Amino acid sequence: NGMEATFSRNDFIGNRIVGSDHGLWGGYSFDSRVIGNCFARNRIGIAIEHGQSNTITANHFDGDSTGISLWASPIEPSDWGYPKHRDTKSRDYRITGNRFATAKETMKILDTAPLDTSGNVSGPSASCDPASLVPADVWASIASRLPSGRHTAPITPAAQLDRSAIIVDEWGPYDWRAPMLWPVDSTRAVPLRLRALGPAGTWRVVEHRGVAGLSSPSGRIGDTLSVTPSAVNDWNVTLEYRGAKGASSRFSYGRFQPPMDWTVRFFRWRDTTAKVISAQEFASLTQAAPLLVKHESRLDYMWYRPSIRELPQSRWVAEATSAIELPAGVYTLRTISDDAVRVFVDGRLAIDDWTPHESAVDNVPLSPGRHTLRVEYAQVDGWSELRVQVVRGMQRSTGSAGPH
Repeated sequence: NGMEATFSRNDFIGNRIVGSDHGLWGGYSFDSRVIGNCFARNRIGIAIEHGQSNTITANHFDGDSTGISLWASPIEPSDWGYPKHRDTKSRDYRITGNRFATAKETMKILDTAPLDTSGNVSGPSASCDPASLVPADVWASIASRLPSGRHTAPITPAAQLDRSAIIVDEWGPYDWRAPMLWPVDSTRAVPLRLRALGPAGTWRVVEHRGVAGLSSPSGRIGDTLSVTPSAVNDWNVTLEYRGAKGASSRFSYGRFQPPMDWTVRFFRWRDTTAKVISAQEFASLTQAAPLLVKHESRLDYMWYRPSIRELPQSRWVAEATSAIELPAGVYTLRTISDDAVRVFVDGRLAIDDWTPHESAVDNVPLSPGRHTLRVEYAQVDGWSELRVQVVRGMQRSTGSAGPH
């Protein structure tokens, strides 16, 4: 999303939003002003569900699949306090004086009234300067909140890149300031195509493990390197970067996913109103017949509404077991969970994060050799997330049993 705000009152004035999923996502926004913005080549320019008394005026839409989408969902999340205590109808919009150029669908409005859509126009593509769209009286009303009276933010080279430049790795959003090796697409095809990203410069291959073939030993930033692994789930390739001013650094990409066969048993809570479940209650539940049994090569569940149709939205638990064989090396067992998780390694408690929590990462060292793993997970309500993986290297965190 180019801009995102929820459950709040805001002004969005004089921005340029290009190539996003939503130019502005404003779920449950109220009394907000969206004035003089340029929305271009977004999937949806402005998307607001359950919004009220918002003004959308003097904006320019160019090449968005849908310019403006407003709606109210018939079913709202049962665990949200906001809709329980407020009127959340989609209503009272003023959508006036906007220009729609080459939009496949100018406005998609469902279950929203009353609204004023007068004075909007359609036309061919045209350049868009946000500063020229915003009425003078609006600029005057916000001038005191702008730094040094400036109306425009500096445009960096990275800001001009296409939507495909939005890349998020395990450390967060990539800023294009340092070299990085990243898959061209989301497939796992072999050979795997990796593109060298970052500032201008050259690269050469300096190390690789578990690799049967490489398309080239060297190249330039922007080139694609095809890698044929000899071990699909355990390989790595490292490149050395040389910049225009002689700066050098190393960057790499690889995969480590040791083969595992998880047996996952799901159970429904007996007390459908409880917010926590004790270890004793969990043990008692797992003595009964499971609601569902699944076999997974990866333990990786994440959803708001269950993608496994047999599971309820809330108050269920899972017990997952597997074995793993690790060669010599240094490893970390990692969980990402919401709401509660415990992990036993060879029968001993290794990760204990059983107090219900939002998405959290827990790590514990894992030695080479053969191990049995048992995972206990509890979902209270709302967001569900359970990911268990073994990664190379050493990391520690809260939730790991023993000293940190």
